[in-house]
Amino acid sequence: MHELFFVRLFAYSIIPLLLASAHLLLDRHARTPARRIELFTVYLLAISVGASGLGGAFGHLFLADVIAEGVGWPAGSPFQLEMGFANLALGILGIMAISRRDGFRTATIVAVTVVGVGATTVHLMDIAATGNLAPGNTVQNLGNLLDPVLLIALAWLARRHPAEAESPAALRWHRQVETVAGMAAAGVGIGFGVGFAAGALLLWTVLGVLAGVAFGVLLNSRASDAHKELMPAAR
Repeated sequence: MHELFFVRLFAYSIIPLLLASAHLLLDRHARTPARRIELFTVYLLAISVGASGLGGAFGHLFLADVIAEGVGWPAGSPFQLEMGFANLALGILGIMAISRRDGFRTATIVAVTVVGVGATTVHLMDIAATGNLAPGNTVQNLGNLLDPVLLIALAWLARRHPAEAESPAALRWHRQVETVAGMAAAGVGIGFGVGFAAGALLLWTVLGVLAGVAFGVLLNSRASDAHKELMPAAR
């Protein structure tokens, strides 16, 4: 049970930072401040908000007793279902916000912050009142706070470094980033779920991430080849 929450923290809060950093190092087109900020923002929205929200929804809706045990709270509460649908809403917002570079992202970050800070406050109050140090009551607070802090900081930086003017090349770059981040998010979620069922959380989560990234790169490669084939015809 302890492993569940530690791997969840790694999967949904640390992996997006590692992937964004690797993408930044390998992508020669991501050299402007605006694009660097965009890279980290997209990976966090895709994984820390989108995949995490959908995964949390699945846990609260279909594995409620397991989650309750991990948090150290009584099983069988219908409030688990309410939390499940709240997480589902966050997951959908995160996925939708990947391709949005407007106020929709800001609204999503506000929602994530309110839920994350609110949940952490409740957990800290429970710790103070009962001394409950179950991993679900302690470890997950790190992600609940880290993700909103990073997203708020990135949103602030984005205001200081306005996005570049839209052009065909810029739009292609954004689509490529969104594709890889989206597939990585799917890989994290699927890998985490398979790992939970198979009793090998970390292994399957890492394999899922690698498979998702590889599939995203493959999709981008095919799209790039198709674009090159169309270029002579356009001329």
